[in-house]
Amino acid sequence: MKKFKLFMAIAVVFTATFMTGCEKPKDDVKENTEQKQEENTVAQTLGRQFESEIENERDIEKVTKKIAENEILEISVDASQVKSGDYLSGFQKEIKDFKNAYVIRPMIGTIPFIAYIFEVENSSEFAEELKSSADLRWNICTEADEMHVVVRGDYVFFVMSPKNFEQEE
Repeated sequence: MKKFKLFMAIAVVFTATFMTGCEKPKDDVKENTEQKQEENTVAQTLGRQFESEIENERDIEKVTKKIAENEILEISVDASQVKSGDYLSGFQKEIKDFKNAYVIRPMIGTIPFIAYIFEVENSSEFAEELKSSADLRWNICTEADEMHVVVRGDYVFFVMSPKNFEQEE
């Protein structure tokens, strides 16, 4: 009987040790998966596309239209030019002092998505101004999950969006 109790004690310790050791790789896999999901958010994906497109094409109207066609945007969007003095959604103050700008916005106004491409003189300063005056809750009933800004040369890409457009069930 003593041998059986000793065997059971060893088995319990071994099992507990083995089970604890097995959980760590699962946590690592979970962290890696979450990191990959984070890299594949709507804003991150569109930011990478902007970086790629602006390297080959300096006409921001064409770049805007290509981004608006990205499959990650599972919503109907409008891509149009913004004129100086136009109201820009998503900010707590008036944004001005840009040479040229285009917006990508949803056809349904309650979707928390907005993206802009600006051509400006001092892109780094302008990007900081956008970040400091951005309001993720500019839509009354909804709120964007994230904001992402990319600066390339004289161009600034700014987006506020949900992490994805998957329907919650």
